[in-house]
Amino acid sequence: MARRTPSTVLRAQLRKKIRDRIAQLELQQSGAAAKLGFTAAQTSRLMDDQDIFTLDRLVDAAARIGVAVRMNATRPYRHT
Repeated sequence: MARRTPSTVLRAQLRKKIRDRIAQLELQQSGAAAKLGFTAAQTSRLMDDQDIFTLDRLVDAAARIGVAVRMNATRPYRHT
């Protein structure tokens, strides 16, 4: 089983948001591919929730279809 790192969790969350937005816009895969800047094969893999994209690529694709991505970085809590 693949290890769930923070980046894999973030990519999974963003893939879901992108898929949800595609459904909301009622886009077919070919239309979604054009808007996302992906090939048809890449869009198919996105819809199958395959982890093939970098976080950068997903952020760019999300912006192209109107999904705003915000980042919040905090330092770990330490009890002293």
